[in-house]
Amino acid sequence: MRAFLVASIAALGLAAGLQTAGGTPLLPGAADAGSVSRAVPAASPQCGKGQYWLPSGYAKHGKYRAGHCASK
Repeated sequence: MRAFLVASIAALGLAAGLQTAGGTPLLPGAADAGSVSRAVPAASPQCGKGQYWLPSGYAKHGKYRAGHCASK
């Protein structure tokens, strides 16, 4: 039982240590798959009459607020 536990922990550590896909460099001119443009909002701001769009971000006291419609 103890040998099985040690062998499984060793196999898990070996499998986690051999993953090198994140360390490969990008080819010149290749697009970065992880980049996200901040110019396009994640939600489509379709606010009603008399309302305006507040983008997501940190408000006072460091509290994060999602983007939403607010009344004028």
